[in-house]
Amino acid sequence: MRYFSFLSGHFTYTLLHRYSSNWRKPWTRLAVGHFINREIRLSHYLITAIALIAFAANSLLCRLALAQGAIDAGSFTAIRLISGALTLLVIHLLLQRKERVSLTDNKSLLFLGGVALFIYAITFSFAYLELATGTGALLLFGSVQLTMISVHLLRGNRLNKFEWLGLITAMVGFILLMLPSATAPDLWSAVLMVVSGIAWAAFSMLGQRASSPRIGTTQGFISAAVIILLCSPWLIELDSITAAGALWATVSGVVASAMGYVVWYSAIKSLSLLQASVAQLCVPVIALFAGVALLGEQLNTVLLVSSALILGGIALLFIRKNG
Repeated sequence: MRYFSFLSGHFTYTLLHRYSSNWRKPWTRLAVGHFINREIRLSHYLITAIALIAFAANSLLCRLALAQGAIDAGSFTAIRLISGALTLLVIHLLLQRKERVSLTDNKSLLFLGGVALFIYAITFSFAYLELATGTGALLLFGSVQLTMISVHLLRGNRLNKFEWLGLITAMVGFILLMLPSATAPDLWSAVLMVVSGIAWAAFSMLGQRASSPRIGTTQGFISAAVIILLCSPWLIELDSITAAGALWATVSGVVASAMGYVVWYSAIKSLSLLQASVAQLCVPVIALFAGVALLGEQLNTVLLVSSALILGGIALLFIRKNG
C-alpha cells in the first residue's frame, strides 16, 4: 500500500515533468510535490488504521474464546503465538531467495522482541480472566501511554500546544468511554495487565529499530513461540481446548496478530512514539463499534461523544503544527 501510493505519485510527477509545458513554473512543481507528499501521508494513515483494526479484532477474538470457556488462557496464547510464528516463517522461506535477509540478523532485536511479545501475550490472556472489559482496557492502554510517552520525553522531545491538547482530549474521551464498565480490579490481574501494557509498548518501540517490518515481526514471533514451547507443560491444558477455541486462537495468531503486527511495524516507522501511543486509544472504539455492527449491541450517547473526543484528539496529534 505504501509503495503503491508512492509509485502513483511518482508516475504523476514523471508525466508532468516530461509532458507539461508548465513544468518549469514554480507553482506547478510545488503543486505536484504537495500531491506526492499527501499521498504518502495518506498511505501511512491507512496502514496505521489497518493495524488498529487488527488489534481490535485480536481483543474480540480473545474475549470470545475465553468468555465462552472454549479454551484456557495458556493454551489460547500458545496456539496464537505458534500459529503466528509458523505463518510468518513459511512466508519468510517463500521470499528468502528474493530478499536474501537472514532471521539471525540483529540478534538483540530477535531476543528482546520475542521476550516482549511473550510477556505481553501471556499476561494479557490471564489478566482478562478476572478483569471487566473497561477495567482491563484502562489498565492496558494507560500503561502503554505512560511507557511510550515517557520514553518519547526522555529522548528529549517536547510536546507543543497542539500535542498537549490532542493528548488530553483523547485521554478524556478514553476514560469517559471505559469508566462506566470499570470495576474495582483484582490486584494480581491488575498487575498482570499493567505488565502486559509495558511489554506491548516495548515490542512496539522495538519496531522502530527493525530493518524490515516483516523480518522484525517474524523474529519476535519465532522467539516468543520458542519460549512458550519451553513453558508449555505449565501453560497448555489439552482437556480445555475445544475446536472452536483452537479456531479462534489460530485466527487470532495468523491474521490479527502475525499479519496485523507486520502492518503495525510498518506503520510505526513513520510515527512518533507520541502518535503511536495515542493512536492505540482507537482500539476500544473500533471494538465497540464492531460490537454494534456485528453483535447488535446498543449505540449510545456516551459511545458517540467519547469516540468523537478520542478521534478528535488523535487528529490533532497527526495534523499538529509546530509551535
